[in-house]
Amino acid sequence: MNIFLNTVKYITSITKWAAYGISSLMVLLVFFFATSRAFGHPIVGDIEIVQFTMVLLIVFSLAYTEETDSHVAIDLIYNKLPSLFQLILKVIAKILTILFCFLVCWIFISKLDFASKSSLLLIVYYPFKIMLIIGFFAWGLEAVKRGYFELKWYKNPNYFVNGE
Repeated sequence: MNIFLNTVKYITSITKWAAYGISSLMVLLVFFFATSRAFGHPIVGDIEIVQFTMVLLIVFSLAYTEETDSHVAIDLIYNKLPSLFQLILKVIAKILTILFCFLVCWIFISKLDFASKSSLLLIVYYPFKIMLIIGFFAWGLEAVKRGYFELKWYKNPNYFVNGE
């Protein structure tokens, strides 16, 4: 089990740093596009490039968000429920997350088209689709890991959520 946990942690770390890098790149691109537009020399396809980087930023951030349990939650009602019902809801949510992630991966793999391109800049889609597959796969693995720790914590509440 330690091999699986360390592998997932390593993959999540890679996607986290990729998201940091893409975020920095996106800031530089938006700054460059805004200043070039302000000086009267707009760049063709600037919105398309920012959209591609935004999608990658979101997808590469999902696994790290799962690892840190930073997804949006509504605790107002949830915290008032019995702990067993909270666990049932968590398990259902984890199963749905895992199914969704691997379904997205499977669909992107089965529909991978190496000839499709963007309409304006003719950027090929397949490298981005491969990165989407990696991001969703990492999120699914992180959901499996987090679900394992949550079940382990429920059996032994003294067990720390991250297993340390």
